[in-house]
Amino acid sequence: MKICTVCNERENNDDERFCTSCGLELNAPSNVISDHPPSKNIEIESNSDFKTQGKLILHDHDILLIDDSQRLVGRTDLKKYTKKDEKSISRSHFTIYKKDEKYFIKDGVTNVQNKPSENHTIVNEEKLSENERELKNGDKILVSDVLMLFEV
Repeated sequence: MKICTVCNERENNDDERFCTSCGLELNAPSNVISDHPPSKNIEIESNSDFKTQGKLILHDHDILLIDDSQRLVGRTDLKKYTKKDEKSISRSHFTIYKKDEKYFIKDGVTNVQNKPSENHTIVNEEKLSENERELKNGDKILVSDVLMLFEV
């Protein structure tokens, strides 16, 4: 059993990557976990089931959680991670949502906006079309020069 250094959850199995209570990455080097609280970008819902909740993991281990409705990801979320002009990331770049216990991604489309982003979203080295695409654990999502890993 792994014990979370932030919330002291003791029910984390040895093969768990994230704390089942607060969502903190358990496999990060222990000095990083103990010296720093969770990143500001970690969004935690008190009754979330982190074993099945989708998340995007960024290169510095920041985590963007995906709730049961939809998660729009765009310039505001990703501008601090790009080395290119931040305008290469659309304000509404892509949407991830959960449907029938599966996660899907759509380029730029939201409940309000029904058009793809101008700069495209790449999943596993393939440009997204206008159709939704089912995400699988370990899929790599690229926006401009920002690479994210999708995990459930």
